Amino acid sequence: MHQLNRLMPFLMLWFIAVANAETVAPIQICGDPNPTEWTETTGQLTPKPGTEAVGFSADMTRAVFALLDKPIILIGNLPWKRCLNQVQNGQIDFAMGAYFNDERAKVFDYSIHYNTLTPQIFYLAASPVAASQLSELKRYHGCGIYGSSYAHYGLKSEDLDLGAGYDSLLRKMAARRCDYFVEELEIISSFRQYRKDILSDGEIRHVAAPWAVGPSRYLVTQKSGKGSKLLPQINQALETLIKSGKAEEIWKAHIGEIPYKP
Repeated sequence: MHQLNRLMPFLMLWFIAVANAETVAPIQICGDPNPTEWTETTGQLTPKPGTEAVGFSADMTRAVFALLDKPIILIGNLPWKRCLNQVQNGQIDFAMGAYFNDERAKVFDYSIHYNTLTPQIFYLAASPVAASQLSELKRYHGCGIYGSSYAHYGLKSEDLDLGAGYDSLLRKMAARRCDYFVEELEIISSFRQYRKDILSDGEIRHVAAPWAVGPSRYLVTQKSGKGSKLLPQINQALETLIKSGKAEEIWKAHIGEIPYKP
């Protein structure tokens, strides 16, 4: 008993140290490394290990957690599918920039959305794609990216020839291995920052997908996990950033002339 009494001060210090370590542990947040608008800094479409996450979603996420006075680590070099898997399993706290779909909603809790995008169909000028409705689009062979959600276009992963990253989409389309790919206007426009001005490429055209619902972007966390407890505070911070005009200011710094849509 006497020996235990002597150890008590050290045990108390150890418990306090553990409690403090848990309190200040940074919140880990990953994002899709391929839409370079928010994760790439090197001027390449494939991020290198250790690449710092930058761009609209990254800066919005930083602003949110700054309002909450909580330290974060942004992870910008995990494949998107692995990012989502690690959030689903509780290994990473949040994913930024996620779209909503019914399957994801079974395993993730969502923040309010902070940005809405504009669906488009991209194709070669030499091989036009005419599709005013989904049934017409399905007459063509499309490409997509592993881990991306195309539910808002009415497409499933098995409807598309999937590859890793946007470079694969462009290569396959140039090689006539697919007729089109679908993506949001704002994402493709942002590639200009990284010397990939697809919208000005005379060989590539794009048109609206009128049946598609413009997807919104969210922060997501493991369903009923520890991150879920922070969502009310995160939502309040997002509302503050949007209503104050700070979100639009961040958007313009990264995207420019395309209007910001919450």
